[in-house]
Amino acid sequence: MNRHKKHHRRRDGVRLSAAVTLCLAASLLLFSRAGGEPLARQAVAALAGNTGFVARAVALELGLSPSHAEIYTPRTAASARSETAADPQSESTYLPQENPNDAPVLSAADRAATVTINNETSYPVDVEACLSANTTIRAQGDGPQVLLFHTHGSESYTPDAAFPYTPTENERTTDTRYNVVRVGDELQKVLEAHGVQAVHIREIFDSPTYSGSYDRSLAAIEQTLAQYPSIQVVIDLHRDSILTDDGQAYKTACTIDGTPMAQLMFVVGTDDGGLTHPDWRSNLNYITGLQYRLNRTYPGLMRPVNLRTQRFNQHARPGSMLVEVGSSGNTMTEALAAIRLFGQVLANDLTGA
Repeated sequence: MNRHKKHHRRRDGVRLSAAVTLCLAASLLLFSRAGGEPLARQAVAALAGNTGFVARAVALELGLSPSHAEIYTPRTAASARSETAADPQSESTYLPQENPNDAPVLSAADRAATVTINNETSYPVDVEACLSANTTIRAQGDGPQVLLFHTHGSESYTPDAAFPYTPTENERTTDTRYNVVRVGDELQKVLEAHGVQAVHIREIFDSPTYSGSYDRSLAAIEQTLAQYPSIQVVIDLHRDSILTDDGQAYKTACTIDGTPMAQLMFVVGTDDGGLTHPDWRSNLNYITGLQYRLNRTYPGLMRPVNLRTQRFNQHARPGSMLVEVGSSGNTMTEALAAIRLFGQVLANDLTGA
C-alpha cells in the first residue's frame, strides 16, 4: 500500500540534526566503497541501536524536533494490513501523541491543535473542517444503542499474573477470558452502568481461518442491525500489534491518575481502496469530535486517528468505528483500564451528559 504523507508539517528546528545525520550517512557510504565494508556494517548496526541517531533520522523524515521524536521501532510494512490477508500481520505503525493540550479551548482551530489524523489515503483531510462539522450521535429511543464485536476476536495480550494463559500462536487465543472479547465484555459493562444499552457479539471470526474474517463479521453486523434498529454506534474492538523484525513486541502505554494503561487508537476506513463507502467523511467527522473529547478528558489515552484506504466494514452503518485497544505488548490489565475510561466518555457523549 502506498503511504501518503501529510505535507503541512514544518521542518524548523531539525536542520542541524538532519545535516549531521546526512553527512554521517554519506561518510559511511564512501568508507564502505573504499574497502571498509565490514567496519561500515558494524557502524550502521551500532547506529540502528542508538536512539539519539534514530530520533534525528525520524525528525528529518517527519519534520519534528528531535526532542519530541519518541522512538519505537515497528516493522514499517505493518501498515499494509489487508482486509483479506491470509495470515495475521502487525496492524499499525506507532506514532506517539505529542504534548496533549489540557487548556480550555473553544474554537475549531484551537480544538484542531489537539487532534492529529495520520492520513494514509490519497484524500486531503483538514482536522479543523472535520471538527467544524460538529457531527454528533445521540442515543435515541428504547433498545440497544451500541453494537460491540470483534473481527479478530482471537487477538490477545501479554500474559501477566492477573491474566495468565498460554497463547495458541502470536499472542492469540480463542479463550474469551484472555482475548479482546474480554475487553468487549468490560466495555459493555461500563456503557450499561452509564445508562447505555449495548449488544456484544462474542463470536470469534478469525479462527480457525483468518482469511475472510471481515466477510464473516459483516454478516453478523447486518443481522444484528436488522434485529436491533435502535443501534446508533457500531464498534469493532481490536488489539494492535507492533513488532520488530526479530519478533519483539512493543506496547502503547500511558499513565492516567497514577494508573498505567494501554493507549487506544481509532482506525477510520474510506473508499480509497475501491470499495463502496459513501459516508466515510461524515464518519470521520464524528470520530474526530469524539477523539477531541477523549483527548480533553484523558490526555494521552488516545493515539492519533489512523485514516486508511480500507473500509473495515464501516459502510454498514454511520457511527461505525474500529478501536485498537493497546498492542500485543500490553497486558489485559492495561487494556481493561483503558477501555473503562473510553466507555465513560463514549457513554457521556451518547447521552449528552
